[in-house]
Amino acid sequence: MRKLFVVAVVLVALTGMVQAAEITLNPNPPTIPSGENTPNRAPNITQSVDPNTVATGSIACTAGGVASDNEFLRRFFLNADHGITIQYTVTSVDAGIESTTDVAGNGIPVTVTTYSIANGAAFTYANMTSMDANTVTLPDAIDLQILNWVVGGVILDPSADDLIIGLSWADVTDTGDYGIWPGSNAAGQTQPSYLASVGCGIADPMDIAGIGFPDMHLVFTVNGDEAAQPTATPDPGAGGAPIPTMNRWGMLAMIGMLLGIAVLVIIRRK
Repeated sequence: MRKLFVVAVVLVALTGMVQAAEITLNPNPPTIPSGENTPNRAPNITQSVDPNTVATGSIACTAGGVASDNEFLRRFFLNADHGITIQYTVTSVDAGIESTTDVAGNGIPVTVTTYSIANGAAFTYANMTSMDANTVTLPDAIDLQILNWVVGGVILDPSADDLIIGLSWADVTDTGDYGIWPGSNAAGQTQPSYLASVGCGIADPMDIAGIGFPDMHLVFTVNGDEAAQPTATPDPGAGGAPIPTMNRWGMLAMIGMLLGIAVLVIIRRK
């Protein structure tokens, strides 16, 4: 009987150690003032009413505070929302981080990815094309900051394609290496914030408001350049640039030169 009791206690203990991933608020929100240590960077393209402040209140897919797989995304309608009609080139992305906890001491790899997606296409990974990605290893105890990732990506025709920015990290629920929450605020946004996490059963990006957190607005700013697409040099033989022609005086000079050559040839033959 004593052996059965011991086995039961062990099973209960093991069950308590295994936790399923779920959407959670940060259990240990930072206590420093909101927006402290954020860069004074002029916004380029943003959907945040306040792109310079990170507040507490973000959610993430975790298991007991340990990070599951997460990708937080925004879809930028360059033409419709920002009036961009020519080629747009991403140079970097500013993204907010609410907090980091580096349990293992190995740093926290966080990736920013640029994607393109056709206008009007459903917001699914199957419809998205990855353009570039940059992974930066973050340290412990980053609290309420906005960080910069140098990353590229080109939308050649904003009337045909939209730009998507993703902020992601790997699932470490088996090893317990780290916990991390994205940066957000409740100041307002012009388009939805999205989350995808296989660990929490969200295979494709889902509006975070639809998960039950309407006041979590991701703080993202895209820095980039607008530039006209270079045009190819016209082919003169294909109806492109006009072929140079002579004017009337040039034609008369050419005829005079030919007549002179003919006279010289006739004189020499005589």
